[in-house]
Amino acid sequence: MQNKRQDIIYSALGVLLILLIWQLAASFGGTGFLLPGPIAVASTFIQLFTQSANWRSVAISAFRIIESVLVAILLAILLSWIASKSRAVRQILSPFVLIMKSVPIVSFILIALFFMGASMLSFFICGLIVFPVVYAQLLSSFLNTDPGLLEMARVFSLKRSEKIRYIIIPGSREVFIASVSVSVGMAWKAGVAAEVLAFSGGTIGRHMHEAKLYLDMERLLSWTLALVLVSFLSEQLLVRLFRFILTRIGQKLPVQRRGVKEVKAREELLTERDTPLACPVEGQAIMIRGVLCVKKPYDDEAVPSIVIDGISKCFGSSYVFSEYSATIPLDRPLAVIGPSGVGKTTLMRMIAGLIRPDSGVIDGVPSRGVFVFQDNRLLGQMSARDNIRLVLPGYDGERADELLSSLDLMSVKDQPADTLSGGEKRRLSLARALAPESDILYLDEAFRELDEAHEGEALSLLLDKAGEKPVIFATHDLSLIERMNANILELRK
Repeated sequence: MQNKRQDIIYSALGVLLILLIWQLAASFGGTGFLLPGPIAVASTFIQLFTQSANWRSVAISAFRIIESVLVAILLAILLSWIASKSRAVRQILSPFVLIMKSVPIVSFILIALFFMGASMLSFFICGLIVFPVVYAQLLSSFLNTDPGLLEMARVFSLKRSEKIRYIIIPGSREVFIASVSVSVGMAWKAGVAAEVLAFSGGTIGRHMHEAKLYLDMERLLSWTLALVLVSFLSEQLLVRLFRFILTRIGQKLPVQRRGVKEVKAREELLTERDTPLACPVEGQAIMIRGVLCVKKPYDDEAVPSIVIDGISKCFGSSYVFSEYSATIPLDRPLAVIGPSGVGKTTLMRMIAGLIRPDSGVIDGVPSRGVFVFQDNRLLGQMSARDNIRLVLPGYDGERADELLSSLDLMSVKDQPADTLSGGEKRRLSLARALAPESDILYLDEAFRELDEAHEGEALSLLLDKAGEKPVIFATHDLSLIERMNANILELRK
């Protein structure tokens, strides 16, 4: 509130400074004919808008320009979304957008005058200004949507409509609003310029053209002031309207949703990813091996196991794994340990089906798994409670409250996730993973940032909810191995 008040004061001081410079320039100019002062212009402005005909002129210009802006924005949203999904469409549209951005607007106006009437001209020119600004910004935002959140959406089987509403729209909101703010002001300048050149009747541009013909500087500056004010007001109106709508869209879940929701099977996750490129020459790469230590012999065929057979995985010029094989019994949790960067997360992601090995196979993995990611991947604009409800069948509020209560999060359940502390976000991420029904849990440093008391609560809840369910967890905290009675897979370079 304090900062907002200061911003208003500084903006007012800026306006006063402009008026002071204007008055000084008018005084030193020697004549008010060439540059009338602000008081004279204000007086003429008031006189102008005591006449209803001038209000009609503003309304006509505003209707055409704002209508064009809205049509261009809708078209930009639609085409940028299609282009984000199709490289071919991006390439086809690229030269059109380049022409719109690079050709001087006066050239477009003069050319268009040969083909369309004055009323259509300003509509066309405004759209030509708005479209490339909004399209380019939205396309970049769509192409750079947080891949971590999209992967989270895959793991928890969010519908396409849910991904758009709760991930893509919030992620693009500020970029979109900024592009609208910039383009609306540009549209007013271009639209009125088109009205001036076309001598369009009953518009702001027509009045400015007439004032220029009669060398009526007071009248010209008065209409310029009217243009500035209506441009500012329409920009603020559209920005506030879009911000309100887009914030509401991505902020709250419906009370209930119909239909069944299940965590995706590993096979479904794998089909959504392309096979990576071949690895570099093995002799030029760093390789990582794994050493498995189990609590008891596991050659009993009754013990289910994950069989890793000759997998290789590389990133750039380095192998993370090369021809690695292991058999992991699932009779108890598995702790994956080793120094940072050794491949713990990569191995878990390959087992879970989030990425493919470059070669080799992994068999025996329970089908439906959920992940506590190393980064929390929460939807920051949504409440803590709704982050859990989103992954539950029917957006089950009772189940969400039960988990929040178990992890001492009920006091913050209605707060946006972005406002929570690091430890609260971590517990919320764990609660979300425990919410849906699944066959296996993957925990990537799930207890980091938790103090001793909250770590104990989280571990107790995990052991209670997991039951006989297999758990694979990566950790640097070796005390968790004993506390979870876990087997160990130590990765070494």
